[in-house]
Amino acid sequence: MREDYEQVDGRARVRERLRPVAEALGRRGLVLLCGFPASGKSTAAAYLSELCGAVVLDKDRFVPLLEETVLEALTGDRADRDSETYRTLISPGLYEGLIRTGLTVAAAAPVVLDAPFLSTIRSAHAAGRTLSDYVRGYPEAAPSIPIVTVWLDAPADGIKARMIARGADRDASKLAEWADYRSSVLESGTREKAYTACDVVIPS
Repeated sequence: MREDYEQVDGRARVRERLRPVAEALGRRGLVLLCGFPASGKSTAAAYLSELCGAVVLDKDRFVPLLEETVLEALTGDRADRDSETYRTLISPGLYEGLIRTGLTVAAAAPVVLDAPFLSTIRSAHAAGRTLSDYVRGYPEAAPSIPIVTVWLDAPADGIKARMIARGADRDASKLAEWADYRSSVLESGTREKAYTACDVVIPS
Protein backbone atom coordinates (compact mmCIF):
# COMPACT_ATOMS: atom_id res chain seq x y z
CA MET A 1 0.00 0.00 0.00
CA ARG A 2 2.83 2.42 0.83
CA GLU A 3 4.28 1.89 -2.66
CA ASP A 4 0.89 2.68 -4.21
CA TYR A 5 0.72 5.96 -2.27
CA GLU A 6 4.27 6.83 -3.34
CA GLN A 7 3.41 6.19 -6.99
CA VAL A 8 0.31 8.39 -6.78
CA ASP A 9 2.26 11.12 -4.99
CA GLY A 10 5.03 10.91 -7.62
CA ARG A 11 2.56 11.27 -10.48
CA ALA A 12 0.99 14.27 -8.75
CA ARG A 13 4.38 15.97 -8.45
CA VAL A 14 5.14 15.37 -12.13
CA ARG A 15 1.74 16.76 -13.14
CA GLU A 16 2.26 19.86 -11.01
CA ARG A 17 5.62 20.53 -12.71
CA LEU A 18 4.07 20.04 -16.15
CA ARG A 19 1.35 22.65 -15.69
CA PRO A 20 3.65 25.65 -16.32
CA VAL A 21 4.99 23.86 -19.41
CA ALA A 22 1.48 23.59 -20.84
CA GLU A 23 0.81 27.24 -19.98
CA ALA A 24 4.00 28.30 -21.81
CA LEU A 25 2.68 26.79 -25.03
CA GLY A 26 -0.67 28.47 -25.15
CA ARG A 27 -2.30 27.99 -28.56
CA ARG A 28 0.86 26.85 -30.36
CA GLY A 29 4.42 25.81 -29.71
CA LEU A 30 6.61 22.76 -29.16
CA VAL A 31 7.59 20.67 -26.15
CA LEU A 32 10.43 18.16 -26.44
CA LEU A 33 9.69 15.59 -23.75
CA CYS A 34 13.02 13.84 -23.23
CA GLY A 35 14.27 11.04 -21.02
CA PHE A 36 15.60 7.52 -20.96
CA PRO A 37 13.31 4.76 -22.24
CA ALA A 38 10.68 3.88 -19.60
CA SER A 39 11.10 7.17 -17.72
CA GLY A 40 7.39 8.03 -17.95
CA LYS A 41 7.40 10.17 -21.10
CA SER A 42 4.24 8.74 -22.66
CA THR A 43 2.23 9.28 -19.47
CA ALA A 44 3.54 12.84 -19.20
CA ALA A 45 2.81 13.50 -22.88
CA ALA A 46 -0.78 12.35 -22.44
CA TYR A 47 -1.19 14.69 -19.49
CA LEU A 48 0.23 17.65 -21.41
CA SER A 49 -2.19 16.87 -24.22
CA GLU A 50 -5.03 16.83 -21.70
CA LEU A 51 -3.97 20.21 -20.32
CA CYS A 52 -3.53 22.17 -23.53
CA GLY A 53 -4.93 20.03 -26.35
CA ALA A 54 -1.46 19.33 -27.72
CA VAL A 55 -0.84 16.97 -30.60
CA VAL A 56 1.48 14.19 -29.38
CA LEU A 57 4.04 12.80 -31.81
CA ASP A 58 5.58 9.65 -30.33
CA LYS A 59 8.90 8.55 -31.84
CA ASP A 60 7.89 4.90 -31.56
CA ARG A 61 4.75 5.59 -33.60
CA PHE A 62 6.25 8.05 -36.07
CA VAL A 63 7.35 5.65 -38.82
CA PRO A 64 7.40 2.24 -37.07
CA LEU A 65 7.11 0.11 -40.21
CA LEU A 66 10.01 1.89 -41.92
CA GLU A 67 12.11 1.77 -38.76
CA GLU A 68 11.49 -1.92 -38.11
CA THR A 69 11.86 -2.99 -41.75
CA VAL A 70 15.22 -1.25 -42.11
CA LEU A 71 16.38 -2.63 -38.75
CA GLU A 72 15.48 -6.16 -39.77
CA ALA A 73 17.27 -5.79 -43.09
CA LEU A 74 20.43 -4.43 -41.48
CA THR A 75 20.62 -6.37 -38.21
CA GLY A 76 18.08 -9.20 -38.46
CA ASP A 77 16.26 -7.84 -35.39
CA ARG A 78 13.25 -5.53 -35.79
CA ALA A 79 13.60 -4.29 -32.19
CA ASP A 80 17.38 -3.73 -32.19
CA ARG A 81 17.38 -0.04 -31.19
CA ASP A 82 20.50 -0.29 -29.05
CA SER A 83 22.94 -1.30 -31.77
CA GLU A 84 25.58 0.92 -33.35
CA THR A 85 23.83 0.35 -36.68
CA TYR A 86 20.63 1.90 -35.36
CA ARG A 87 22.41 4.81 -33.69
CA THR A 88 24.48 5.75 -36.75
CA LEU A 89 22.28 4.86 -39.74
CA ILE A 90 18.64 5.08 -38.62
CA SER A 91 18.32 7.27 -35.55
CA PRO A 92 19.71 10.57 -36.97
CA GLY A 93 17.26 10.74 -39.87
CA LEU A 94 14.36 9.54 -37.74
CA TYR A 95 14.91 12.22 -35.11
CA GLU A 96 15.46 14.95 -37.67
CA GLY A 97 12.18 14.04 -39.37
CA LEU A 98 10.35 13.99 -36.02
CA ILE A 99 11.68 17.40 -34.97
CA ARG A 100 11.03 19.04 -38.33
CA THR A 101 7.50 17.66 -38.46
CA GLY A 102 6.87 18.82 -34.91
CA LEU A 103 8.11 22.33 -35.68
CA THR A 104 5.93 22.54 -38.78
CA VAL A 105 2.79 21.59 -36.86
CA ALA A 106 3.79 23.77 -33.88
CA ALA A 107 3.43 26.90 -36.00
CA ALA A 108 -0.34 26.35 -35.83
CA ALA A 109 -1.00 24.19 -32.75
CA PRO A 110 0.65 22.97 -29.52
CA VAL A 111 2.79 19.86 -30.08
CA VAL A 112 4.54 17.43 -27.74
CA LEU A 113 7.38 15.32 -29.11
CA ASP A 114 7.73 12.12 -27.06
CA ALA A 115 11.17 10.57 -27.56
CA PRO A 116 14.40 9.96 -25.63
CA PHE A 117 16.36 12.63 -27.61
CA LEU A 118 19.59 11.33 -26.05
CA SER A 119 21.72 11.92 -29.15
CA THR A 120 20.10 15.33 -29.71
CA ILE A 121 20.95 16.35 -26.15
CA ARG A 122 24.54 15.23 -26.64
CA SER A 123 24.77 17.19 -29.90
CA ALA A 124 23.40 20.34 -28.27
CA HIS A 125 25.80 19.97 -25.35
CA ALA A 126 28.75 19.45 -27.69
CA ALA A 127 27.78 22.63 -29.54
CA GLY A 128 27.61 24.55 -26.26
CA ARG A 129 23.92 25.28 -26.72
CA THR A 130 20.76 24.59 -24.81
CA LEU A 131 18.46 22.06 -26.42
CA SER A 132 15.85 24.76 -27.13
CA ASP A 133 18.43 26.90 -28.96
CA TYR A 134 19.68 23.86 -30.84
CA VAL A 135 16.16 23.04 -32.08
CA ARG A 136 15.66 26.67 -33.08
CA GLY A 137 18.45 26.11 -35.57
CA TYR A 138 16.12 24.03 -37.74
CA PRO A 139 14.73 25.95 -40.75
CA GLU A 140 11.14 25.10 -39.74
CA ALA A 141 11.51 26.89 -36.38
CA ALA A 142 9.62 30.18 -36.64
CA PRO A 143 11.11 32.78 -34.25
CA SER A 144 7.80 33.33 -32.46
CA ILE A 145 7.11 29.66 -31.66
CA PRO A 146 7.49 28.80 -27.95
CA ILE A 147 9.87 25.87 -27.48
CA VAL A 148 10.24 24.14 -24.10
CA THR A 149 12.51 21.18 -23.44
CA VAL A 150 11.78 18.85 -20.52
CA TRP A 151 13.94 16.06 -19.10
CA LEU A 152 12.04 13.39 -17.14
CA ASP A 153 14.59 12.05 -14.71
CA ALA A 154 13.98 8.51 -13.46
CA PRO A 155 16.38 6.34 -11.40
CA ALA A 156 17.83 3.23 -13.02
CA ASP A 157 15.93 0.83 -10.75
CA GLY A 158 12.66 2.58 -11.56
CA ILE A 159 13.38 2.36 -15.27
CA LYS A 160 14.09 -1.35 -15.00
CA ALA A 161 10.86 -1.95 -13.07
CA ARG A 162 8.84 -0.09 -15.71
CA MET A 163 10.48 -2.04 -18.53
CA ILE A 164 9.63 -5.33 -16.85
CA ALA A 165 6.06 -4.21 -16.21
CA ARG A 166 5.35 -3.09 -19.77
CA GLY A 167 6.97 -6.15 -21.40
CA ALA A 168 7.80 -4.44 -24.72
CA ASP A 169 9.94 -6.23 -27.31
CA ARG A 170 12.14 -3.15 -27.64
CA ASP A 171 13.21 -3.55 -24.00
CA ALA A 172 14.19 -7.22 -24.21
CA SER A 173 17.82 -6.66 -25.17
CA LYS A 174 18.21 -3.93 -22.54
CA LEU A 175 16.92 -6.21 -19.77
CA ALA A 176 18.92 -9.20 -21.00
CA GLU A 177 22.16 -7.18 -20.77
CA TRP A 178 21.07 -4.85 -17.98
CA ALA A 179 24.51 -4.19 -16.47
CA ASP A 180 25.91 -3.17 -19.85
CA TYR A 181 22.85 -1.05 -20.68
CA ARG A 182 22.98 0.66 -17.31
CA SER A 183 26.65 1.56 -17.65
CA SER A 184 26.68 2.44 -21.37
CA VAL A 185 23.40 4.39 -21.49
CA LEU A 186 21.94 5.28 -18.08
CA GLU A 187 25.32 6.10 -16.54
CA SER A 188 27.01 7.41 -19.69
CA GLY A 189 26.90 11.08 -18.70
CA THR A 190 23.85 11.92 -20.82
CA ARG A 191 21.75 12.61 -17.72
CA GLU A 192 24.22 15.25 -16.55
CA LYS A 193 24.23 16.86 -20.01
CA ALA A 194 20.42 16.93 -19.95
CA TYR A 195 20.46 18.81 -16.65
CA THR A 196 22.23 21.74 -18.32
CA ALA A 197 20.73 21.43 -21.81
CA CYS A 198 17.02 21.17 -20.94
CA ASP A 199 14.80 24.01 -19.73
CA VAL A 200 12.98 21.90 -17.13
CA VAL A 201 14.11 18.80 -15.19
CA ILE A 202 11.36 16.78 -13.52
CA PRO A 203 12.04 13.76 -11.27
CA SER A 204 9.69 10.97 -12.33
